[in-house]
Amino acid sequence: MKLTVFGIGYVGLVQAAVLAEVGHDVVCVDVDAAKVERLNQGFIPIFEPGLEALVRDNHAAGRIVFTTDASMAVKHGEIQMIAVGTPQGEDGSADLKYVLSVADAI
Repeated sequence: MKLTVFGIGYVGLVQAAVLAEVGHDVVCVDVDAAKVERLNQGFIPIFEPGLEALVRDNHAAGRIVFTTDASMAVKHGEIQMIAVGTPQGEDGSADLKYVLSVADAI
């Protein structure tokens, strides 16, 4: 299945790597061009046991791709997943502005 994951932080990157490992074609999209470039070069910005090998092997196999091109990512995915930050608002509630921004893009 072709999947798109918006956000390549702790949740999105791990989710995408596992989905690629079980055979799905995953496009990961993020607004941080430097992070995307580092991932495409093989640098994993977080530590999670086994994650580096999952990302490296699936990227080499073409099952996981990193991009800043939201339009391409939306066209790719039969399923769109949103894994962007929800920082705490002043009143303690989740600030959904990033989630809503991705939803608008989709």
